[in-house]
Amino acid sequence: MGYTITTLVENCVYGRKLQAEHGLSLYIEASGYRLLFDTGASDLFIRNARLLHIDLQTVDYLILSHGHSDHTGGLRYFLELNSRATVVCKREVFSPKFKDDRENGIKHTQTFEISRFRFIDDQTELVPGVFLFPSFEIVDQEDTHFERFWVQQEEGRKIPDTFQDELAVALVDSKGLNVLSACSHRGITNILRTIQEAFPGLSCNLVLGGFHIHNAEEQKYRVIASYLRNFLPLQIGVCHCTGVDKYAFFYRDFGERIFYNYTGRIIQTDLKNNI
Repeated sequence: MGYTITTLVENCVYGRKLQAEHGLSLYIEASGYRLLFDTGASDLFIRNARLLHIDLQTVDYLILSHGHSDHTGGLRYFLELNSRATVVCKREVFSPKFKDDRENGIKHTQTFEISRFRFIDDQTELVPGVFLFPSFEIVDQEDTHFERFWVQQEEGRKIPDTFQDELAVALVDSKGLNVLSACSHRGITNILRTIQEAFPGLSCNLVLGGFHIHNAEEQKYRVIASYLRNFLPLQIGVCHCTGVDKYAFFYRDFGERIFYNYTGRIIQTDLKNNI
C-alpha cells in the first residue's frame, strides 16, 4: 500500500502558475480515500488544486492540525465547496488564539455546521492505515514552540498556549511509518516519540512538515537534529515554519535525506526514494 501526498499550499513555490502563501495544506490519497490536511490561510489551496487537476469536492475528510489561521483560513471556503467531507480535529481547535496581541485563530466559526465536525481525543485510525495522534507527552521541553502564543479561556482570560489542539498524522503500512506534522508546536521530537511508541516495530520512512524553528536560536535546531540522528528517518521533508534558513542547516547535516517540500510537490511513498 502506498500514499500520494501533494502540497497544495506552502510558503514557497516553483511550479508555473501555482502560488504560495504563509500557510500549509496537504492533499493525501490513501487506501482509496481522499484526505486534506489543513487549508492554508485563504482559498489559495483551492485555486492551486484546480491547476494540479485535483477535485476537492471529492475529499472525504479534512484534518485540522491546530487552530492557527495559516492552517484554517481556508476552512470556510472548503466547506462551501465540499458538501460531504467530515472535518476531524480536536475540540480545542475553536479556542480563540493570539500571537502577542494579534488574533490568529479560526475565523467565521458562526457559519459552520457543527454536525460536519468530528472531535477526537484519542489515537484514531481514520481510514485504513491513516492514524491521527491528538496527544503528545512533552519529554523534551526544549523542543516546544509556545513563545508569544496565547489562548483565551471561556471567561476571557488569556493564558500561554500549550497547543492542546495540536494533532499529527501517521500513514502506516508494512513498509513503515510516514509522519505528517503541520507546525510541531509541541515538538517534532515529542511527536515522533509518541508515534514510535505506538508502532515500535516499524521504521520511519518519511517525516514531513513544519518544525517551527524559523528565526529560532540555533539551539532549537540542535535539539531536533540530535534526535533525528538517532531516529534517522529515510527522508525528511521540511517546509513552512521550519524556515528556509533552517533547511540549509538540515541539508548541511543530513545531506540527501533532506528535501524542501514546496507548493506543488508530489510525494509517492510507495516508490522508494521518489520523495
